Amino acid sequence: MCTSQGSSSGRSILLSPNVWELDLIDKVAVISGASRGIGRAIAFNLASRGCSVLGACTGESGVKALSCDLNDEVSRRVFEAASKERPQSLKIKGLIADIFSNDCANTIANEVNDSFDGRVDIFINSTSDNMPGVIGDMETDHVQNSLLGNIQTPVMIVEEFVRRRYFQLDSRIIYISFIRSRQPWSDQLIYAAGKSAGESLCRTWAQAFGGKDERYSSMAGTTANAVTVGLTQTEAVANCGPEAVKRFQDEFFPTQSIPRFGQAEDVADVVGLLCGRDARWITGCVISASGGGIKIG
Repeated sequence: MCTSQGSSSGRSILLSPNVWELDLIDKVAVISGASRGIGRAIAFNLASRGCSVLGACTGESGVKALSCDLNDEVSRRVFEAASKERPQSLKIKGLIADIFSNDCANTIANEVNDSFDGRVDIFINSTSDNMPGVIGDMETDHVQNSLLGNIQTPVMIVEEFVRRRYFQLDSRIIYISFIRSRQPWSDQLIYAAGKSAGESLCRTWAQAFGGKDERYSSMAGTTANAVTVGLTQTEAVANCGPEAVKRFQDEFFPTQSIPRFGQAEDVADVVGLLCGRDARWITGCVISASGGGIKIG
């Protein structure tokens, strides 16, 4: 089982990680928001299965944290526990790439070319603008910024990978959505709309990249899915303050089948499932990783 405890820096430390089969050796994953929270847990999950990771971060501290945590912990805690050698092909690299920059997609794609031989097997959009969007208080700049981070940037990252033919056969695209896409709140109008749009993007990508369209034959078999998460115990939630956290608990716990905070690893395990061969027949879907907070079916 995976357990976690808070560190002084606010990052989750994996104490007893799952021992995975090395089913993703020689594959490359690009993960936005990979230095903390859910994104970091996903990066750990994939790297522990032999997958190389390019993690997009907002600053130098994130790059250092990603490289230090994953390179050290993956080797020592996972591969040694499994009595396996760390694969020689495994490479973990952090990259400063701001989702609110119009050049974000190009920055990431250039790094894929330079450091990973122009190969992408998995793209996970795990970062977003989650600032409140209170009805009656929003300005045009805020709306545009939210749409840029939540919709435009992930779209353009996929566009760059497709244009450059970086995606491989049977690739995986996963967009991390949120329960607000179906459980609205008047203080997060644009955020909820952006997450809903992300889920729609996955349906269209799934239709285009599965193998029916000759234009994308080089990536046939590719799946695209959204994972909608509920109340998860991350630094971002904690930073809202104890009063807000209590309000979230009062709102979310009664609707959840499992009434507790989700952990980043809970979500990462669902995403990790979708990244493997066992999920090759799941595409164009929204998967709920919310402890039953949102029941889709």
